[in-house]
Amino acid sequence: MELPAVAENEIADMVGFQIDKISPFPIDQLTISHEILRQTEENSLVLMVAAKRSHIDAIGDMFQKKGVRIHSIDARVLGWMHLLQDGDHLATEGCEIVIIDDSIDFSLVVLESGFPIAFRMLDAQTDDMNVVDELAYEIGYTLTTLNIERDLPPPSSIQFWSHGDLSSSMCTKLSEKGGLPVHSNRLTTLPPLSEGIVRRTLAEGNHIELIPQEWVEFEQRKQLRKKFTQISSAIAVIWLAVLLIFYTIYKVRDVRLNRAQARVSAIEAEGIQSLKNREKLKDLKVYTNRSDSALECLREVTKMLPSGNIEFVSYNYKKGKGVTLRGTASSDDTIYDFFEALTESKLFDKLKDQSVNTKITKGVRRAVFSVTLEFPIEEEAQ
Repeated sequence: MELPAVAENEIADMVGFQIDKISPFPIDQLTISHEILRQTEENSLVLMVAAKRSHIDAIGDMFQKKGVRIHSIDARVLGWMHLLQDGDHLATEGCEIVIIDDSIDFSLVVLESGFPIAFRMLDAQTDDMNVVDELAYEIGYTLTTLNIERDLPPPSSIQFWSHGDLSSSMCTKLSEKGGLPVHSNRLTTLPPLSEGIVRRTLAEGNHIELIPQEWVEFEQRKQLRKKFTQISSAIAVIWLAVLLIFYTIYKVRDVRLNRAQARVSAIEAEGIQSLKNREKLKDLKVYTNRSDSALECLREVTKMLPSGNIEFVSYNYKKGKGVTLRGTASSDDTIYDFFEALTESKLFDKLKDQSVNTKITKGVRRAVFSVTLEFPIEEEAQ
C-alpha cells in the first residue's frame, strides 16, 4: 500500500488501521508487522503483513519444547525475493510477474521497477492439471485490481521459480492463458533460503518481524535478571574478597601486636631498671664533673669582670643549672660591659633575667644589677 511519508510510529499506526479494515479476523487475534519497501519525499511503499497469533504461538511452543529461543520470524517468500534481487534476477524497469513454488509456499508476486507491489499466496500444486487455470485467473484478477489503483504498465514476462523444471506443456499452456512468455527457473541455482532470511535480518532498515512484543519483553526481562544475577554475584565475590583481605591484614597485625606486647612484657622490668640506672649515672656525672663547679664558675665570673668599681652582693650556684649574680657598680656602662663579657664565656650558654636599676644610698648613687647565667644543656644519650 502507498502511505504518506511520515514518521515510523505513524506508519505503524496506519498499518494497524488498514489491517483491521481488510482482515477477516479481529486485530487482537493477529500479529502485525510492516516493511517499508521504497520511500520518497511524498509517499512510502509499505508491505503490510499479518498472521494469526495462534499460528505464531504454536511455532513458539514447538521451539520452546526443544529449548530453542526464536529471535526472529520472517516470511519465506521475502527470503526468496531477497536472493533473487541480490542475484540480479529481477527486472529493474517495467512490470514483471514472479511465481515461487518451493514445495511449501506457492506465491505470486507482481513487481514494478524491481519493487514488489502485490503478493498473493496460492493454494495450488504444480502437478495439478488445474494449476494453470488457477494461476491465469489469479494473475488476471491481480493485474485488474492493481490497474484500478495505479497506472501499471503491461507485464513483460512470467518468471516461474521451483525446485524442479516446469514441463514444456505447462509453460505453453500458462503462456497461452496468461498472454505472457513464461521462463522456468530452478531454485537450486540460488543460495539456501536460510541465507536470504539472514541477509534480510542483517540488512539496514526495517523489516517485518512477527515475534509478539511480549516475547521480546519476556526475553529482555530474562536477560535483565540474568545480568542482575551476574552483577550481584560479582559484587558479592568482590565484597567477600575485600573482606577476606581486610580480615587477613587484621589478623597479621594482631599477631604482630601480640608478639610486640610479649617482647615488651619480657623486657619491661629490665627497661625500667635501665632507666633508673641512666638517671643515677646522669646524677653521678653531674656531681663528679668539676668543670662547672661553684669555684670554677666564680673564677670564670671574676675573670670576666671589667675594669671599674663593681661589687657582688650575692652569688648563688645550682649544680647543672647555672649561677645567679646580684651586685652593684659605679655606673650602668660598667654593668653592660660585664654582661657583654659574660656572653663570650664558653662556660655559660646564655644570660637570662638581666636587670639593671639605679639606687642612691647615703647620698651615693650606685647601679644595682642581677643576672642568671645558664649552663649549656647536654643532649641525653639515646
